[in-house]
Amino acid sequence: MRHILIVGRNGVGKSTLIRALLEAIPLPVSGVITQKEPPQADGSCPVYIHTYGMPRRYCEENRIGLCREGSSIAFPEAFDRFAQTMSFPKSGVIVFDELGFLESSAPRFTDAVLRTLDDAQFVIAAVRDKQTPFLDAVRTHPRADVFRIDPKNRDSLQKSLIEELPARLGGQL
Repeated sequence: MRHILIVGRNGVGKSTLIRALLEAIPLPVSGVITQKEPPQADGSCPVYIHTYGMPRRYCEENRIGLCREGSSIAFPEAFDRFAQTMSFPKSGVIVFDELGFLESSAPRFTDAVLRTLDDAQFVIAAVRDKQTPFLDAVRTHPRADVFRIDPKNRDSLQKSLIEELPARLGGQL
């Protein structure tokens, strides 16, 4: 079983494609979602991490970074704390939406993601199109296929990946 990694620039439709793929898979979904919030009064945008499918909590414990125009501040201790709670069922689909550069300085979290990609379970992930050792390791993982999404191919890519899902999931569907 080969994982699906969706790579593209911000706002191109990586998360939308993931949602469409998950709608086509009648299996339980678990995983991680990161969410950038609208700007605060000082212009910074907080970024939070959540367990996929669970109620979202917007608190210091889940805040993994701050983005400002042209710069970002990562909170690796929040990623690593979250990694200690990452536990996925042995069946179904695991989602990482999205893996980015903020994680690069969080060794427990990055190790947990790479171990998950090593497992036999099916992973769908949105991956930032940035060069970091962590993101490079994710994109070149031997069990993963990278699909680049852009405004011109997003509809055809969605169609072709949905058609591939039965073969990718083997006997799980």
